[in-house]
Amino acid sequence: MGLDVEKRFRSVLADARALEPDAYFLTGDFCAHEPQAGVYDRLKNLLGDLGVPVCITAGNHDSREMLRHAFDLGGAAQDPIYYHRQIGGRSFLFLDTSMGIVDDAQLDWLSDRLAAYPESEIVMHHPPVQLGIPFMDGKYPLRGTERLHEILTADGVTRRIFCGHYHSVRVVTHRNLQVYLCPPTSFFIDARAEEFLLRERNPAYHYLEWTDDGDFRCANIVVAA
Repeated sequence: MGLDVEKRFRSVLADARALEPDAYFLTGDFCAHEPQAGVYDRLKNLLGDLGVPVCITAGNHDSREMLRHAFDLGGAAQDPIYYHRQIGGRSFLFLDTSMGIVDDAQLDWLSDRLAAYPESEIVMHHPPVQLGIPFMDGKYPLRGTERLHEILTADGVTRRIFCGHYHSVRVVTHRNLQVYLCPPTSFFIDARAEEFLLRERNPAYHYLEWTDDGDFRCANIVVAA
């Protein structure tokens, strides 16, 4: 789309690295159309010397098998990639929505994990609820969310969810869920348009911080393209 997406990603990575985070979360869609193994190899090289955990979720433009091979994620071929990580004393659950759904095996696992770790934060590619962005809500939402919503909301615990997919940025509250739409490092779409429409925006990322006093802070950091 006329953008040097690798240059934009490098700019974001350099800016984020200066903050010395405890980990990096990447919410998927590393390829534009068909997955290419070379893209994942280049991504691995860019992330290879960060010195802290890099936690990856698969997007709908990704190949689970290629991600597994590049990042040694375990599992078999096209099986969903989901896992639990403890980082900085906090619990994080990473889901795989790359097929546009959360399958029953993941939902069973999510239910068990939240029962054991109810304060877990959740990272996934698709938002679990509609975000008021007409084009994406109408054409590319997460499907079959009834049981997912039941699991996420049944205990009433305030639950933060970090996602991508929509190529925009906003925070939406739905019942006990706080959904943080992370900005893209590639292209942005017009969040008000009914059809696909690009918006010229610099790349950005979310800087997430949990304080020792129990506060949570989210900064949207915009980087020179």
